[in-house]
Amino acid sequence: MLHAAGKLVRLHARTYIDAEHWQSLSAADRHLVRAWAMAPVLGVSATFSHQTAALIHGWPFVGPLSERVHVVDPSVPGVQHRAGVVSHGHLPVPLGTAPARFDGVPVTDVLTTAVAVALTSEPHVAATAIDHAVRSGALVVEDFRRALPLGPTRGSRRAQLVADSLDARHESPGESLTDVRLRECGIDRIEPQRVFHHEGGRDRVDFWLPELGVIVEFDGKQKYIDPSLRAGLSAEDALWREKLREDRLRRQRGVTAVVRPTWWHLVHLDRFRALFRSHGVLL
Repeated sequence: MLHAAGKLVRLHARTYIDAEHWQSLSAADRHLVRAWAMAPVLGVSATFSHQTAALIHGWPFVGPLSERVHVVDPSVPGVQHRAGVVSHGHLPVPLGTAPARFDGVPVTDVLTTAVAVALTSEPHVAATAIDHAVRSGALVVEDFRRALPLGPTRGSRRAQLVADSLDARHESPGESLTDVRLRECGIDRIEPQRVFHHEGGRDRVDFWLPELGVIVEFDGKQKYIDPSLRAGLSAEDALWREKLREDRLRRQRGVTAVVRPTWWHLVHLDRFRALFRSHGVLL
């Protein structure tokens, strides 16, 4: 009766959650709650995998998340979709599990999860998630590259693009996403965290594209509204400081443009390209 009245959200047979609480959850937390609800009814050979395992590991995701949890289950032929769960019969890499479990269910380890996500997700989604593991030291890029299946495999081309974009020097998901977007546009010479020296000191930028003479700075809102990132300055003073810094960068020898993508530009590749065109840079 409460479900029919909209007071409860049904997660699985005889498993419900308060609708108001459900609405307050992020997309990632909703997916994890679904995994919790499915855990008691999964087969003994099931292991949380793919997107679900990545979220359990704490990786960020851009874009929509599946309403079904993902598991790998060797007892299942091929891939099966049923209420609340997608079961993958096998993975293209040996199945490795993390030492911890999620509500009693095994979870694929970091390397196995990264390969599965790279092979089945859009490059910008996979790179942003997996780069978090690289940045935190949980995953080594060369280990990931060696674990990718050899030869023509479904998703192998985009997985290779993901591997090329991973770099521990990326300091945020926004930088991870910026890197993979640049590579999707055909840019492969990318220098993260490049330092430019000037008379008063030095400026470190997110990306330097030497072949184009372009500096790329991910322009997240957080740097202006988070007091811990403003070094005691007001939001207005932080914005002015950033303006002076950009003026210095534009005066650097060889710099033709400073491009500042935001999350809005990064969500769609066409928007990203249009931003560069507005600066006279064709990608």
